[in-house]
Amino acid sequence: MSKANKSINVEIKDNTDANGEAISELFIGKKLIGTIKQVETNKFQATNTHQEEFHVKTFDEGVTLLIKDFHLHH
Repeated sequence: MSKANKSINVEIKDNTDANGEAISELFIGKKLIGTIKQVETNKFQATNTHQEEFHVKTFDEGVTLLIKDFHLHH
């Protein structure tokens, strides 16, 4: 028997980091799962809670990557 798919609510909060740069923080419930920062026009940097950095082409790709990483290590 397979498990039923559960829907999750991902909340994205816009904030600034210590350097004053705009970042987006991703939360599942009340738990922070990572941040996404725009580096260049078509480049984003996604950082998980273990401070591992990933370079992606779109914001949505960064969100998907952080959710996958969270579920893999949760």
